Amino acid sequence: MSTTSNEVMQKVDSVFQSQSFPKWVGSFLEKAFFEKCPSHDLQKNELNRHCITCDASICRYCITSGCHNNHKILIIYRYIYQNVVPLKEMAIHIDCDKIQPYKCNKKWVVSLTPLPHNGSGSLIEGDGACNVCKRKLTDPDRFRFCSIECKVKAFFETREGVGTSKQTDGTSQQRDEAEQPNHSRRKRSRKGVPHRAPFF
Repeated sequence: MSTTSNEVMQKVDSVFQSQSFPKWVGSFLEKAFFEKCPSHDLQKNELNRHCITCDASICRYCITSGCHNNHKILIIYRYIYQNVVPLKEMAIHIDCDKIQPYKCNKKWVVSLTPLPHNGSGSLIEGDGACNVCKRKLTDPDRFRFCSIECKVKAFFETREGVGTSKQTDGTSQQRDEAEQPNHSRRKRSRKGVPHRAPFF
């Protein structure tokens, strides 16, 4: 990495460390969406909205019933079997800078949790990876995180890591390396001479 890019990253880090996230973001990331609404036994009653004011997953009928009038509501979409929110709407509530967006139904969206990238979902090291989960980013020059969850984790780890010792950081790094799955399960490569059973 060149000196100029190091300076840019330091500026980004200083801006990143100065921000904070609202309290509801943590519970929002843990919510289950697209399940059936327990309050409305009707068709298309998926919990695909989040009421920020009530901090609850709701369906379309919860809104039309008038219980959430004048509340702040986020619409949740599905993209590659993962929950995403429109970038424009989420940017009103939190800083979505450095989170990689995706195009879904002609809208830019950001993922709540890490997605498999470029069809592979492979974990990589270096500049082209998400700073937290190490998934490959499509544009690593502009983005540092693949999801809201990764940015929130990095933010809190940065804040907590200020007072911790290097020994603790080394221990957590070893634990992270041990938790990473081993992707090389095949004993031999797919290509080459086929190995057939002998004829009797």
